Amino acid sequence: MAKEGKDDNGKFTIGHLWSIGNKGGHPPIYSTHEQIHDKITEYLQWEETTSKGKYTLSGLALFLGFATRKSIDDQAERDAKFLYVINRFRLFLTHYHEQKLGWVGSYQGSFVWLKNFGGYTDEVQSKIESIVTNVTTQIVGNSPPLENKE
Repeated sequence: MAKEGKDDNGKFTIGHLWSIGNKGGHPPIYSTHEQIHDKITEYLQWEETTSKGKYTLSGLALFLGFATRKSIDDQAERDAKFLYVINRFRLFLTHYHEQKLGWVGSYQGSFVWLKNFGGYTDEVQSKIESIVTNVTTQIVGNSPPLENKE
C-alpha cells in the first residue's frame, strides 16, 4: 500500500506539493477564472456588510486566501481570462476612489491611491509669456568721453 501522496513506486503523485508535475510553489487555489470572479463578488458583498464598503487590494488578497498582494498579480498572469477579472476589480477600485475624491474627509487617501495604483499622475502645465527686447549699441560721433574710459 502506498503512503499518502505517493504512488506504489514511492514517487509523489501529480498534484501533490512535492510532485515532479508541479513546477514549484503551491498548486493554484482557483482553477478557473469563474471561481476567482465569484470569490471577488463575495468579497465585495462581505466588505459592504462588515466595513461599509472599504475595499482594498490587501483585503481582497486576504479574502482570496493569499499571503501577499503579489499573488493577485500572479493570478492575472495566468491567462487572458484571469487578467480580465483582476483588471475589472482594479478598475472598480479606481472608480471607487475617484468617487471618494468628492466625499468630505476622504480626499487625501483616495488621491494617494489613485496616483500609486490608479494610473494617475501629477501634471503641471505652465504658460510662460515673455517679451524679448533686443538692445544694440551704436557709436555716435562727437560724443563726450565716458568716465573711466568706459
